Amino acid sequence: MTDARLVEAAFPLRQASLDSVHEKNVRHGHVSTLHIWPARRPLAACRAALLATLLPDPGNAGERRALLARMAGYVAGDETGGGETTEGGILHWGREGGPELAKFRAEIRAAFGGRAPRALDPFAGGGAIPLEAMRLGCEVAAADINPVAWFLLRLTLHYPRLVARETPPLPARALAERAFAEEFVKAHGAKTPGAVRKALARLGHGGLAQTTSPHLEGDAPPRAGFGWHLRARARRVLAAARRALARRYPVYAEFEPARRKGRRRTGAPPEPRYRPRPPRLLEPDARGRVSAAALNAEFDPEYLETGTNPRWVEKPPVAYLWARTARCANCRAEIPLLKTLWLCRKGSKRVLLTMTPRADGSGVEFGVRRGVAEAESGAGTMSGSGARCPCCGLIATMQDLRLEGAAGRLGARMTAVIVDGQLGKEYRAPTEEEIEAARVGDEEIEALYADIPFGLPDESTPRSGQGASRAFSVAGYGLGRWRDLFTNRQLLTLGTFVREIRRVAANVGADYPDIWRAALVAYLVPAIGRMADRGSTLATWTNDREVIRSTFARFALPMVWDFAESSPLTDASGSFVQAVEWVARFIEHAEIATKDAPTPDIVRSSAIEAPPGDFDVICTD
Repeated sequence: MTDARLVEAAFPLRQASLDSVHEKNVRHGHVSTLHIWPARRPLAACRAALLATLLPDPGNAGERRALLARMAGYVAGDETGGGETTEGGILHWGREGGPELAKFRAEIRAAFGGRAPRALDPFAGGGAIPLEAMRLGCEVAAADINPVAWFLLRLTLHYPRLVARETPPLPARALAERAFAEEFVKAHGAKTPGAVRKALARLGHGGLAQTTSPHLEGDAPPRAGFGWHLRARARRVLAAARRALARRYPVYAEFEPARRKGRRRTGAPPEPRYRPRPPRLLEPDARGRVSAAALNAEFDPEYLETGTNPRWVEKPPVAYLWARTARCANCRAEIPLLKTLWLCRKGSKRVLLTMTPRADGSGVEFGVRRGVAEAESGAGTMSGSGARCPCCGLIATMQDLRLEGAAGRLGARMTAVIVDGQLGKEYRAPTEEEIEAARVGDEEIEALYADIPFGLPDESTPRSGQGASRAFSVAGYGLGRWRDLFTNRQLLTLGTFVREIRRVAANVGADYPDIWRAALVAYLVPAIGRMADRGSTLATWTNDREVIRSTFARFALPMVWDFAESSPLTDASGSFVQAVEWVARFIEHAEIATKDAPTPDIVRSSAIEAPPGDFDVICTD
C-alpha cells in the first residue's frame, strides 16, 4: 500500500454517472425532495468522490479493480431495454446502507490512524457533499454565506442525527384521528384489512378496543420516530388552517351509486336507474370539515348497506384550472389565453374544455366534454404568433400581450374544477360559489401578513438585463413582484399556514426533548416551500398524468398562460399533507445516513476560521 489516494490512480466514472442519472428518478427520501436547490450535487457522485479521496490506493491493478467493484459495482445491460445500469456497490440509490458501508467506514478510519477524518465544505449549498461525508463517518464542517443554504444544512445534517436516537410516545390527539392512525398502523406492519382493523381497534377506533394487536402491543401509547411526530404535529397545523380556509375551498356532494375502483366484473348487475339530482354544496362544521352524512340521513341504514343504491357522495376539489385573459383590440371580447383545451389525455380517458362564444360577443362560456375521440383537436387560443380571439378571430401578438401585462390589464378566469371522484379524478365547470370563493380582497391579505415577519413578498422578480436570463420572463408581462406570482387566495393560504406553524412553534409540548421542539418547527418550513412550488400561477396541469406540475420544473420563471391552483386542504398533489409527507420521508432516510456520525459544524459564513491544515479533506466543488 502507498501513500497515494485511490482517486489519483482510478475512479469509477461510468458507474458514478449511471447512478447519478438514476437519482433523478428517485421520489421519496432523497435530499433533493426536501427543498429546491439549483446546484444540487448527485449523492452517488459525491459518495464516489469522497470514497476515492479518503481510501488509499492499494498499489496494484488487481486490488484496485476489486476495491472499485466493492465501491461502484459493475455496469450491466438493462433487461427492459432501457439502457445500462449498475449491479453491486454502494453508489446506487437503495444500496448505500448495505453491510459494505460499515467495512468502508472501518477502512477509512484505519487509513487515518484509527480516527475519523475531518472534512470541510466551505460552499456546502444544499448539503449533498457533507451529507455523504457524514455517511462515511467523517467529522464534517459545512459553511455557506446564503441563509437559505445554511438553513438547509441544518435540516440535512444537524437535526437528523440528533433526533435519530429518540422514539417518544405519539400524542394521543394525533392517534385519535382515524386517518392518521390508519397510516401509522399500515406503516408498522398491519398489511391485511383484518390486521388494520385490529390495530385500529387497539387504538380506540372501532368496536374491538380490547383486541390485542401484534403491531401495537402493550397499554402505553405507541412510540415512533421523528418522522411520525412531524406528521402528527402537521395534522394540528392542518386542522387550524382548515377552520380558517374551509369556505375558501368549497366541497360539493353528488347523488350517485357507490362505486369501486377497477373494472366491473363480468356478469355484474347493471347500475340501477335513478333520477339525477343537482349537486349540493356542503356546509363546513366548526372544525372546517364537511360530510355528506346529513344529506344521507333521508335513507335508512339498510338502503345504504346496498352499495349500488344511489346516495350523496362528497367530492373534494383537487385543483382549479385557470386561464389568463386579455381584451381583444378589435371586438373588445375577453380572450382566454389557453395553450391547450385538453384537460385529460390519460389512457382511454379523454376530457376536453369547450368554449362557446356568448351572444353579446363579450367572451366565451366554458364547458367540459367527456369521452372525446383521440383524433379531435384540442388546440387552444395560444400559438407562436400570439392569441386568437374566439369571437372575431383577430390575433393578439406576443408584443400586444406584453404591453397588456405591463399595463396591468391581464386578468385570470377559472375554467374548470378537478374533483376527487369515486373512480378517480373528475372534471366539471366551476360554480358561482367556487368563483366567488376564489375572490380575496387585498385588505384581507394585508391584514393577515401584517403579523407575519417580513410581510408580503414584495421584492422584485428577476428581470432580463439585470443579472437574469431570458428564462426569467415574468417581469416583462407585469409580474414584477414575487407576490404577483400568486393569486390572492394562494397568498391567503400560504399566509394562513405560516401563521399556524408559528402558533405551533409557541405551543410545542414540554414532553419533547429540547432539540425535538426546535426540529419539529424547522421541518414544517420546507413544507410551506413545497406548497408554494405547486401553489403559484406558474404551476400547470399535466393532463397525461393528472397531476400539478411544479413552478420550478426547471430553474426558470417562464410566463405561463393557463395555470393550475392546488387545493391545500385535501390529500392531493400540492396539499399540505403531501408536502409534509415528502419532508418526513427525507428525515427517515437522513436519520439512517447520519445516525452514527459525529455532530457536524455548520457555519453561516463564506470562510472557516480554522486553518486548512486542520482538515483532511477540503471540498471546493
